[in-house]
Amino acid sequence: MRAEILTIGDELCRGEIVDTNSSWLAAKLWDLSITTRWMTSCLDDAADITAAVTLAVSRADLVLCSGGLGPTEDDLTVDVLAALVGSDPVIDEPHRAKMEAWLAKRVVDPATPASAGALHLGPSAPPAGIMQIQLRQVRVPRGARVHPNPMGLAPGFEVAVRGVPVICMPGVPRELHAIWDAGLEARLREARGDTAEQIARRIYRVFGRGESQISQVCRGIVDDVPGASIHYQVKFPETLVKIVIRDRDRAAAEARLAAVDPEIRRRLPGHLYGDGDENLIGKVVRRLIENQRTLATAESCTGGMIGELVTSIAGSSKAYVGGAITYANAEKVRQLGVSPATLDAHGAVSEETVREMAAGARERFGADLTVAVSGVAGPDGGTPDKPVGTVWLAIASGQGVTTKKITWPGTRDQVRTLASWWALRMIDEANV
Repeated sequence: MRAEILTIGDELCRGEIVDTNSSWLAAKLWDLSITTRWMTSCLDDAADITAAVTLAVSRADLVLCSGGLGPTEDDLTVDVLAALVGSDPVIDEPHRAKMEAWLAKRVVDPATPASAGALHLGPSAPPAGIMQIQLRQVRVPRGARVHPNPMGLAPGFEVAVRGVPVICMPGVPRELHAIWDAGLEARLREARGDTAEQIARRIYRVFGRGESQISQVCRGIVDDVPGASIHYQVKFPETLVKIVIRDRDRAAAEARLAAVDPEIRRRLPGHLYGDGDENLIGKVVRRLIENQRTLATAESCTGGMIGELVTSIAGSSKAYVGGAITYANAEKVRQLGVSPATLDAHGAVSEETVREMAAGARERFGADLTVAVSGVAGPDGGTPDKPVGTVWLAIASGQGVTTKKITWPGTRDQVRTLASWWALRMIDEANV
């Protein structure tokens, strides 16, 4: 099935908000082996919406729309779709009842002075004017299939325009997600049918090599595999390699995917750290917990970024004991026990300094593994010997201290992010 996603709203076209609904819906459709071929956005304008829907149904087998289902006069999606199918808007009674119950508790009471509080929480009916406005968002085209909205007031609905299903949902992401989970996914699975083309796919996560280098290494890997294609996505600082195989027989597609797997791994030694949805951050924390090992960090140029990445994972407190942010040399001495002589002789950005930072942090925190980092993040501060992007890392464990130097002449944020991920990669390699 070929799908088109249409998002409706002036704020989208003016750049005031980012369209996250399209990417979320495309990913969900992909999971159902439905390929999104087009994504379109248009203004809250009846002529524009009409033109966008008309074009979509001329080329797609399925159209998903979001936006324009609210209570204000610029919310026109219901009116446009009703006109396209030769119908008229009607009130959806279950959602009317839900709205009335909701408003009875929350509506502004115009008789109450603002100083006394804005919300009327009693059981009485809301003012007639507010009711009339709110009724706009519980309308659907007459004869439409209604998709209940568990998280909001405006129902989703489905109509057939020139024989193509057009499914409309609110633009609020949490409401769109709730409609999907409450029954729309099952509806689309039914519409797709068991005989539709099936998609087997796997994501390989690569760190430490650029997209062009990876594509060169992987060149030709799926050339002789029926229905197969390879795709690359840069998600700095990692690159995702995606193998996709299409076949009407899912078992056949999965078998061909499994056959490609060993060759992918053979071509990317040392850089392929995992596959699937789990990124390096999640993998590091999961494996530390599984191996019952603790981690501490000693950070200079990254300013706490490594610790922030680790603690972004739920449950990280089972492994992460803490960290020291030692930006100034005096703090490297005071908190981590780095020798002033080492700093004088080699500088803060040096193998010798990060060795002492890692060893000192391990001693003070009592962690199984300690990673340290110091570098020149820029845009200033570089020298001929240590240009911007020079970073030294060290990891200390019971087996001693291992160091690594990287050079990445990018932006300040890129240098700090890359350094943090290299620290995670060193933790992953040491956590055996």
